[in-house]
Amino acid sequence: MEQQSKYAHILVPVDGSQVSLRAVCLAGELAALMASEVHLLYVSPFDASTDEGDVSWLPKSIVRPAAEEAQEIFAVAEVLLPECIARERHHRTGIPEEEILRFIDEMSVELVVIGGRKLSRVSGFLLGSVTQTVLEHAHSSVMVAGSA
Repeated sequence: MEQQSKYAHILVPVDGSQVSLRAVCLAGELAALMASEVHLLYVSPFDASTDEGDVSWLPKSIVRPAAEEAQEIFAVAEVLLPECIARERHHRTGIPEEEILRFIDEMSVELVVIGGRKLSRVSGFLLGSVTQTVLEHAHSSVMVAGSA
């Protein structure tokens, strides 16, 4: 009988940044070792429902279709995952930290691999607000992938 990994579901919030791509690489390595499934989650702040009306309140140069942006981010991230691991894409709209925490609970995620940022040796390891919130409030294990 094959034993299921303690971390059967690994969540990786992605936003297209280099640190989130480092998190994808790390999650891919872990998933390959533990036969886990990787869930890529992109949270966009806006979609068609948040920009209602005849005249857009946001300039087209700032906002483009959220689904298009999500697909581009997923495509870049998935290239970094080993082909042998199962993966799923999830796109949500809202406040990133709230949606990430909601996803963790809804999907019973056991491990989150999220990007952090190291600003300098002097300032030490400083995390973005989304990462910090996830670390403090997630009902799962959290691993932070830092920048080089």
